Amino acid sequence: MIAAIVLAAGQSKRMGRPKQLLQVGKETMLGRVLQTFRESRVDRTVVVLGAEASKVRKNLKLRDETVVINMDYRAGMSVSLKVGLRAVEKEADAVIIALGDQPFISRKTIDAMIGAYLRKKPGVVVPVYRGRRGNPVLFDRSLFRQLGEITGDIGAKSVVLKNESNLVELEVDDEGVVLDIDTPEDYTAALPMR
Repeated sequence: MIAAIVLAAGQSKRMGRPKQLLQVGKETMLGRVLQTFRESRVDRTVVVLGAEASKVRKNLKLRDETVVINMDYRAGMSVSLKVGLRAVEKEADAVIIALGDQPFISRKTIDAMIGAYLRKKPGVVVPVYRGRRGNPVLFDRSLFRQLGEITGDIGAKSVVLKNESNLVELEVDDEGVVLDIDTPEDYTAALPMR
């Protein structure tokens, strides 16, 4: 079973308002991320909420997604990652760690990552767009323990770097893997892509 963990617990300090609820086309930003995963080969999606959790959840059109709350969201992204991982670690063969502020990733990219994982069974699958590594990143269950040991306001980059010898870099034609929206300027720049 391949699970997706969508990290969407942040405080959106640089944006000044909950970026999960910004409009991206006809969806909220987080809603668009979830829709992409619904259309993909992912078997289960877990959404990690934290700051403004009740407001975000109320405005989210959920289907089969599981929502978990990171009550300690101020402690950083690593806590959200652990909260999401706990929800799937017993059953998942691999997890895709995704960011709730990357609404332009394509379903095709997610499916290609899963395909690469199923063919080669590496520890890590990282999408690469024009020489730049991006997100989301897929991790085999053999690395769940390392993911659980991350601390602070960082994602899983340290686990990627520790496992370079067991990593597949997947070339994708998807700029969405390197675009995230953190500031009002990022949002304005992204509007033409909607």
